[in-house]
Amino acid sequence: MTLNTSSINTITRIIHWGFSVFLISMLCLGFYMKNMQYSPNLYQIHKSLGVLFCFLVIVRLIWRLKHPWQSSSQGSNNARLVKYMHLTLLILMGLMPLTGFMLSALSGFGIHVFGVSIVSEHLDTNGKVIPINDAIYQASKTLHYLFACVFSLLIIGHILAALKHHLIIKDNTLARMLKR
Repeated sequence: MTLNTSSINTITRIIHWGFSVFLISMLCLGFYMKNMQYSPNLYQIHKSLGVLFCFLVIVRLIWRLKHPWQSSSQGSNNARLVKYMHLTLLILMGLMPLTGFMLSALSGFGIHVFGVSIVSEHLDTNGKVIPINDAIYQASKTLHYLFACVFSLLIIGHILAALKHHLIIKDNTLARMLKR
């Protein structure tokens, strides 16, 4: 099935590639932070960008609802799989910042967006950070990490599917996302 490349407009492509760079950067930074010595500066950058991401996700969802495009899988045996994969990617775009917000807010460290406190720290009488609700903090910490892993796998699957379309199937799926 050959699709008209004009079915994906320039703004949609900019949003797609902008989110790609942003998401992959945030995931890499998150995995890096999890596996390295604690760095408050990196966490503050990650949190600030995560809050910004929440607003960008809302813009993306509004744009997607107002400007849907025809999937290259429409009418194929994989149409349902592709639909659910894209839906899961969109859902994770909402769940990642939500669980990150809960994790940060309930950990006691608070949330500062580019230096502005939107959730203050929760300290004991000695000035030590203490979780506001340890059970929810731990659950959100686990979910944030699991969602990051699933998100990473779906992004890898999305990239591999695009490459399959371009290199093996030789249709214009990738070309229409790259057209200027």
